[in-house]
Amino acid sequence: MRSQFRDSYWLPSASLQRPAIPILNKTNSQLAQKFGEWLVAMRFSRAVYQAYTKVAFLFCAFLADRPLRSASHMDVRLFLIEVMKQNVAVEGFNRHLYALRRFFDFLYLGGVVDSVVPRFVIGRHWKKLPPKVLSEKQIAAIIRSTRSLRDRAVIELLYATGCRAGELVKIQVEEVDFERRTIGVIGKGSARTVFFGKHAAAALRAYLRGRKSGNLFLSEHPRQKGCVGWNGRGWCAYFIDYGRGKVHARRTAVYLSKTGSQRRAWNLFKRKVPKSRLYCPFNQRPISTHVVRKAVQVAAWRAGIGAVTSHMIRHSYATHLLNNGADIRQIQELLGHASLLTTQIYTRVVPKELGEVYHRCHPRE
Repeated sequence: MRSQFRDSYWLPSASLQRPAIPILNKTNSQLAQKFGEWLVAMRFSRAVYQAYTKVAFLFCAFLADRPLRSASHMDVRLFLIEVMKQNVAVEGFNRHLYALRRFFDFLYLGGVVDSVVPRFVIGRHWKKLPPKVLSEKQIAAIIRSTRSLRDRAVIELLYATGCRAGELVKIQVEEVDFERRTIGVIGKGSARTVFFGKHAAAALRAYLRGRKSGNLFLSEHPRQKGCVGWNGRGWCAYFIDYGRGKVHARRTAVYLSKTGSQRRAWNLFKRKVPKSRLYCPFNQRPISTHVVRKAVQVAAWRAGIGAVTSHMIRHSYATHLLNNGADIRQIQELLGHASLLTTQIYTRVVPKELGEVYHRCHPRE
């Protein structure tokens, strides 16, 4: 009886068949698209998704009509040679290779290919340069050169917390504790608490103006001013009319005067056209990482420093903490690094600093 129950219930029926794998019998481009869906399902970041799927589609285009299962390690090498003809750096070469490895891992798991051929290709060795770091005076100059309260608060908070641009745009006002001067942020798959000082707190309060909820940093839309011009017979005003709402907006021309100066025409324009017709009711949305990078870039150029990125401010944050006595493991926690090896790049001090440490610390100096 026991054997009969086992045979009838526990053993699978001979009529049951394994379902077909959904990625078989797909074209190369369809497989690349499925690879992107797999990256999303595996919770890869948006940047990784965009970079890896781009390489996958480029490799499929390189193979042309040949199926992916016929690709060999020589095809991978020839593809990388074509990539290097575009003056791609060594780091870019390795990124293309790692993306192909991940693509073929996906194909191998799906039974499309019999081996992961990109793993037969060795990446190029390259020495990673230490991060570019700004001085404290340069950081202060960048903050003074900001054009708006929002840009000033953005850069102050970047330097005060060491957040990535992607972390900064996700912060909610409710997550900012002005009493303890702490913020809860979500990094690459983990949450952590960061701290900010009185300068960043003052910049945030000036920007928020009492706002208590929503995204911390919101997009800003410049108000329309309109245009006044001479059309050959008189002065006219040209603007986009939002009087009936954003959906029914249309370009409009209003006759002002046949005589007078342009300044007088501007005054007539302001009297004849109410501000409600010039203002577009935008929905406030959180800023993007592009806006954060642009704010840093513009402020740095105005300060006369040159090309500066938001990540350089993060590097400067960590380096300045280390130079002022912070422990490397504490910096790791503040930056949200999963490995201490990532944080150790900030321990590469310049020879001048080594000399100062020697003269200050050696007992026989």
